[in-house]
Amino acid sequence: MPGGPSLDALRSTVADLVALTSNRTARDLNHVPQRGEWSAAQVAAHLADAEMVYSVRIRMMLTDDNPTLVGYDQDAWAARLSMCDLDLAGSVNRFRMLRDANLRLYESLEEAEWSRVGTHEEQGLVTIKGTVETLVGHDRSHLDQIRKLLP
Repeated sequence: MPGGPSLDALRSTVADLVALTSNRTARDLNHVPQRGEWSAAQVAAHLADAEMVYSVRIRMMLTDDNPTLVGYDQDAWAARLSMCDLDLAGSVNRFRMLRDANLRLYESLEEAEWSRVGTHEEQGLVTIKGTVETLVGHDRSHLDQIRKLLP
């Protein structure tokens, strides 16, 4: 994709998540190793939440001139919102739907659009390209976290 990052890693995340969590017991998926840490199911819900947040940020950068991008407290979201997905399949389905829509958007971007910017409250000036690259690393980090959580 000229001007933009390779999207292959983003395309594979849902399949990787399904492969890691398929045929696992609810007990394994919901096991919290230590207080303040997340279960595999909560990590999956977080991936879906983050996909939604990144989606809004990228759409704002694409359609507004240097918008302010608001941060969010991922731990507060996990504590309050992970219960809204009744099981891991709900989180995976929500993540898949959002990711598919975002991939269609990324594939539609013109070369110059990858350089559009926003100002993140905590990170400063960011580009669409940089934000998508951050998302790739975010995915990999949380897939590794799930690998470590599951027996």
